[in-house]
Amino acid sequence: MTLQNDYHRPVLLREVLKLFESVPPGRYLDVTLGGGGHVEAILDLREDLQVVALDRDQDAIEISSTRLERFRERVTFLRSDMKTYLESDSAPSSGVGLFSAIFADLGVSSHHFDEVSRGFSFSGRASLDMRMDQESELSALDVVNRYSQVDLVEVLKRGGDVRYAGRIAREIVEHRPIVYTDQLAQIVSSAIPKRDVKGRLHPATTVFQAIRIEVNAEFDQLSALLASSRRRLVESGVLIVISYHSGEDRMVKEFMRAATTDQCSCPPKLPCVCGKTKWASPITKGPLVASASEVEDNPRARSAKLRAIRKVELRKGSR
Repeated sequence: MTLQNDYHRPVLLREVLKLFESVPPGRYLDVTLGGGGHVEAILDLREDLQVVALDRDQDAIEISSTRLERFRERVTFLRSDMKTYLESDSAPSSGVGLFSAIFADLGVSSHHFDEVSRGFSFSGRASLDMRMDQESELSALDVVNRYSQVDLVEVLKRGGDVRYAGRIAREIVEHRPIVYTDQLAQIVSSAIPKRDVKGRLHPATTVFQAIRIEVNAEFDQLSALLASSRRRLVESGVLIVISYHSGEDRMVKEFMRAATTDQCSCPPKLPCVCGKTKWASPITKGPLVASASEVEDNPRARSAKLRAIRKVELRKGSR
């Protein structure tokens, strides 16, 4: 098994800790536990915080529980995806309630790329899998071999902004069955004109990303997180999201803009019934990104973008 300190290196850690300095004391929610690096640093920083830590991957739970053993009285580990957890009711048995902060570091842990057998990487030969939760029914094998050509094109465009999505989807369909990661990578490479293969980025990178996003329903997960954040945060609670994909960052940006912009059209001094009253204030004016030194030390931080808002319920008439 991967060593705990190698499971996933936390990105933008300094920026995250700075934001957590102003988080109200109490219990916060980490919906993407991973290797526990962010949780460890936050609990070291704030003795007045506890955490409910979620992850779909049993490996993450096991590795992080060892890493965070010294905080065992302050950490609740749950194997769950964020959508299932946040859309459950607020009964005590569910563990869902109000949080002083909600934190999400989206994307894939380093562990998933480094463990070739998980099928996230094309650096070796492995069965097409890409499931963060090994008990999930849908795998990359299903997407590649069972989706129609039309559906494959949609997956590639939505999850990877893949150029030549039509050509790639057609090649995939014509070469079925496709069982291994290196097979898929070779098929993708052959579908792209050599003149358009530039730089060090492998032609299959965005294709694998798009299929992974489909397998793990990552956009649906993020949508559920954003939709639940207002009712799950305490007054002055903070929502922090780190994204790595342009589609995810677009969702976060648009959601936070709507949350911090008063678009209410109801009569002044009357309760808002349109639901468009702003309920949060911006913390980050634009996305925070990794410094050059962090990217040099951890190249996977290159595409990370952090955005954050604070819940401040404003009553109609106070604008």
